[in-house]
Amino acid sequence: MAAVLGETFRLLAGHLNLFTLISLTVWLPAHVVLNYLRFFEGGEDVFARTLHVGSVVQIVLDPLVVSATLVALARITQGLPVTYWQALSEGFAAWARLMGLRFLVNAMLWLPALGWVAVAGSAPAVMVAGGLLLIAVIGLILVLLIRCAVVDAVVVLGGANALTAWRRAAALTVGQRWPILWTMALLFGLVFGAVLLAGQAFRVLPALNHFVVRVLVDCALAVSQSLFTIALFLFYWRAVSAAPPPAPAA
Repeated sequence: MAAVLGETFRLLAGHLNLFTLISLTVWLPAHVVLNYLRFFEGGEDVFARTLHVGSVVQIVLDPLVVSATLVALARITQGLPVTYWQALSEGFAAWARLMGLRFLVNAMLWLPALGWVAVAGSAPAVMVAGGLLLIAVIGLILVLLIRCAVVDAVVVLGGANALTAWRRAAALTVGQRWPILWTMALLFGLVFGAVLLAGQAFRVLPALNHFVVRVLVDCALAVSQSLFTIALFLFYWRAVSAAPPPAPAA
């Protein structure tokens, strides 16, 4: 785990300009729009509107960022040259497949919420039983996501689609699932801690709570999320590199 974390930060720092350009291709205009809604539109429904816009960007456009980042990482790891336009164009070829996967994953994640809405307001016994069932469903979904944590790379670099990638992804995480879990938890803690620190700074120093400053901070946080893609790629690449070559045809 320590080796993967060290290599993750080394790759991000060593190719920060490339990963920043890839990430901000989508997230710079997205954060401009989101902060415009917060600062200049306002209204009681501003939270709902920003949530809707952010969800659309996350599901529809962010897969392009992930696919281009994975293409760049594959070429960097193989010692091949890579440019921004090359990573973006090759990532674009896998965009639709990865977007289909994101729709499927988000549908699974929304199932517990829809189930809770269905049982909310029912009799106490029904709510307790429904709550326990929802906890079990959430646990199963989390286990599936850890088992198939490298599914993005399987889709983008392995040529699979949203329906065929899961078995291959699960096979590639065998023996790596606990390191994947702890690595993702640590990175989540670091990024979430940075989000909390930024929010606290805006509360303590209201002068910082400016449209331009918020856009810049949000963009920096968006680039930091490349850490997740890089770390999962390294687990994928480690498994693929260790796999035995296919047997020659008779």
